[in-house]
Amino acid sequence: MRSDAMPLRAAILGTVLVLAGCGSGAGTGAGAADPPPSPRAPLEVGVPDPVLVPPPVTPPCDPRRNLTPSTLPKAGAMPEGTTMRAIQNRGFLEVGVDQNTRMFSAPNPDTRVLEGFDIDVAREVAEAIFGDPNRVRLRVIPPGQRLDVLVNRKVDMVVHTLTITCDRWQQVDFSSGYLEDSLRLLVPKNSPVKSLEDLAGQYVCVSKNTTPERRVAESKARVYEVADRTDCLVALQEGRVAAVHTNAALLAGLAEQDPLLKMVGESDLNEVSAIAVPKGETDFVRFLNATIERMKSDGTWQRMYDRWFRAALGTGTPPKTTYSG
Repeated sequence: MRSDAMPLRAAILGTVLVLAGCGSGAGTGAGAADPPPSPRAPLEVGVPDPVLVPPPVTPPCDPRRNLTPSTLPKAGAMPEGTTMRAIQNRGFLEVGVDQNTRMFSAPNPDTRVLEGFDIDVAREVAEAIFGDPNRVRLRVIPPGQRLDVLVNRKVDMVVHTLTITCDRWQQVDFSSGYLEDSLRLLVPKNSPVKSLEDLAGQYVCVSKNTTPERRVAESKARVYEVADRTDCLVALQEGRVAAVHTNAALLAGLAEQDPLLKMVGESDLNEVSAIAVPKGETDFVRFLNATIERMKSDGTWQRMYDRWFRAALGTGTPPKTTYSG
């Protein structure tokens, strides 16, 4: 397969992409049997497998513990000297988001405006600051740059299915969790794979600089690294990889686009996604925690979950956080 198939991100949003003669295959009519899996093609000749730098040694942390929420001030009246007041004075909240992940952040097929669970979270924060959910400026960033834009203070916060990890906590600060999920695999329906252990020696597609990437690198499978997770769908359909590995909710968005794919594997490694902000902005963290708790208590979180995830993932409840400090 040619490597120029990789950039087909935008074309696969909201559609079912079936590539004739590639890894997924397609039946020729109702009830047609699935064809046998295609041979697993290696990466392009001369391109070595990515080498991951070992993670830094960091103190242990608990993703389900966070700073005690502040009392929410009246929208449009943020306290002087706070991070929120600086954002209010500027007139808009700048948020790093994705643009290719169905149910989280992707263009509406009719309006082309970004929508999804992450976008709704960002709008709730803008509502809490300004009293207007539209006072948000979305800045699209690839998964591998989610921390960079915060370290360099290019955005106020990132809402981008960013999992809390101890090493990331050394670079940025996190709010309390707004979504909890497990890691799973996406494979062709005729694949015998049930877990990561079944993929020894085979390529597994992951986004760069993510926790699934490190998990694959530490297994006997081989890392197929992409900048954007939607490239994994094309790689899987073309037979360049045997599986895609990431959070179940993200995989559900990919699986919706191709009925010849399925999710497998149950991970005991639950991941908690949270809003990330530049390091040291503890006043903003407490404000975000208060906003998230308000969303949980008034039913906003549940309405958002049911709208975006219930059909694909079933019923869900918000993650629980222990607050202190």
